[in-house]
Amino acid sequence: MRKSTLSMPLLILSLILIYCSINSASAAQLPEKLLNMPIHLIDGKTVRLADYQGIKPVYLKFWATWCQPCRKEMPHFEHVQQTLGKDMAVIGINLGVNDNLQSVQELIKEFNLTMPTAVDRNGDLAQAFRLLGTPYHLLFDKNMNLIFRGNAVDESLDNKLQLAAKTQPIDLLDAQLLEEQSENVKINLQDDKLHVLFFSATWCDWYLKDSRPQVSKNCIHAQKIVNQLADEFSQVQWHGLISRLWTGEKDLQEYQKKYAISYPINIDYSNRLFHEYGINHLPTMVIIQQGKVLMKTTEFKDLKAIKSKLALQAK
Repeated sequence: MRKSTLSMPLLILSLILIYCSINSASAAQLPEKLLNMPIHLIDGKTVRLADYQGIKPVYLKFWATWCQPCRKEMPHFEHVQQTLGKDMAVIGINLGVNDNLQSVQELIKEFNLTMPTAVDRNGDLAQAFRLLGTPYHLLFDKNMNLIFRGNAVDESLDNKLQLAAKTQPIDLLDAQLLEEQSENVKINLQDDKLHVLFFSATWCDWYLKDSRPQVSKNCIHAQKIVNQLADEFSQVQWHGLISRLWTGEKDLQEYQKKYAISYPINIDYSNRLFHEYGINHLPTMVIIQQGKVLMKTTEFKDLKAIKSKLALQAK
């Protein structure tokens, strides 16, 4: 009887340990690709999540200088750096879209930001970490498990920042949340036909009206120019590609109706084409034939040059 009584607590403890082990394993670890993704800081240094694994948690925040919620959150971002920066790596990542080093440095100065900062010039980080909108918060514990993913500063983020800094146990998120699951836009760009890809965003005209007025005007002007060109060069294959940032099908339909767009237009939900063609400025036009880029431009004032290129290649 005594032996049986003593074995019961051990049995219960074993079951608890097994449960915890299974529960912990249910949240996938970050793949090597993400752990070793280089983050190039503007001070010339390069860091990776793997550099901090087993040492301290990492808090990544993606932002843009023209993103109003991002700007509002900057005091909070700096507060995290000042209060928790010794216990976790705090890193800011500028989206790199319609921004440059000068505008980034001006914002850093405006808000007295002291954390390391990177500019995602080629979009590799946004693609790797599946960014769908800014601000974008990612928090990883000391072992580089994902523990927070969101688009706003809230109580949940603050609580997890505190717990992570103190290396307290936190529920893990499945790292598959960072894996791209959307289908690619299907376009055959390897044929002999002449293709024009026009990259823009449904919010480019109105959202950037105050923060980037020239960009806003260019987006409106470019869309009208492309509509005109699509009518004039009907033998060319025209494709409208819309940024997936903050955008859904309803937004796409309203945009298409607003500008009376007659050629095919799709949201690049997987962001594959935006990333593949290095789109870091809206709007952008890319002319392609047999998979080769013949022209890439963000300027739509010289309509004659664009027409000449189309006329020459469309023969």
